[in-house]
Amino acid sequence: MTDSPEVEPTPEDSLALQRKDHTIWWVIAGVVSVAILAVGGTMLMGKDIVYYKTASEVAAMPSGQQVRLAGTLVKGSIVAQANTGQTDFKVTDGKTVIEVVYTGSASTALSTASKPGTQIVAEGKLDPDHVFRSESLIAKCPSKYSTKYVAKTSGNN
Repeated sequence: MTDSPEVEPTPEDSLALQRKDHTIWWVIAGVVSVAILAVGGTMLMGKDIVYYKTASEVAAMPSGQQVRLAGTLVKGSIVAQANTGQTDFKVTDGKTVIEVVYTGSASTALSTASKPGTQIVAEGKLDPDHVFRSESLIAKCPSKYSTKYVAKTSGNN
């Protein structure tokens, strides 16, 4: 047998091996950290994200699901029933019209909602008879009506 000279590792060789070992651990730690942040962020944001359904989407859904219906108020459709405390109106997305029955004090929300183009957001459930029963209501008026409404209520016409 031949004697082969032993090659002694230099300090640079052992340092390179150590760096390689540490690098894989840093990569694993980084991937795990990113995964934890992604899952945690998705879970936290998922609770705060609010989805609105259009009238067409709500009409296609099975009844009984809690949703937020967003659409345009149908002009002249508001009927307030003082004896029951409910307000009936219709909302459309341009394709489908849904009748909404809101129970509660709608005077503030619907007082400015008689303007054309008013956007309504109603939270509630669709009944089997295709009437949307709402317990929460928000009316968003176009900005061009805001100043006129304020001027009329303040007495400065």
